[in-house]
Amino acid sequence: DIHSDAEESEEPKFKLDLNDKDLILEELGDLLGYSRIGKVKVLQLDKNGLGDQGVEALAQAACLFKLASLSLGYNKITDRGAIALAGSPHLKRLRTLYLQGNPIGAAGLKALANSQALAGVEILYLKGNPLGPEGGRALGQASSMKNLKELYLAKTRLGIEGLEALCAGDALSNVALLSLAYNGLDDRAADILAGCKALSNLKTLDVYGSHLSQEAIAKIKTSPHLPNLHALQVDW
Repeated sequence: DIHSDAEESEEPKFKLDLNDKDLILEELGDLLGYSRIGKVKVLQLDKNGLGDQGVEALAQAACLFKLASLSLGYNKITDRGAIALAGSPHLKRLRTLYLQGNPIGAAGLKALANSQALAGVEILYLKGNPLGPEGGRALGQASSMKNLKELYLAKTRLGIEGLEALCAGDALSNVALLSLAYNGLDDRAADILAGCKALSNLKTLDVYGSHLSQEAIAKIKTSPHLPNLHALQVDW
């Protein structure tokens, strides 16, 4: 097993912050060849313009198999890059995945949501990706990612249709924090959320930018399906 020797060594403990460093692919290759990269637990690579090719290199890097947190925000990653991450055999320990500000669509999210390698992810940050209603459906029908505790979907063009599809599945069953801000929602969202049986563990809900009426807000607050909700962010 290519990981057997490394598994006997000490646990990773370092955080490597390389946000906004204009890394080129050659430099990324040098990074992945660094002898101590296997000791990195948190790897931050936001705003580097890595693109799909860079993400494919990360997905294929066996040295990252101990990684617990990976941040790839604002890197021009498309569905192709998301599919590469989903298919990686080396990211099974990943618990936090940040992909904000990329042009990932429903196809990429579908791959992530059904990835056995990423089944352990607990925090998924997708703010600003054009997921659309089909993205909500992809998450709602996910065969993997059942361990999500925090899900950030602000500004993903989800809409009422996407929210309905998301709540129809059981991907939200362990979610304690759900961000749905600025998704073109309205009072209909309150009916969907208040009736969502999968949200029994939800503690924090962000629907800012949805312009909900006081009646809709009350409906969410008093829902028997949201017994643990204690923080609700709405427009003032």
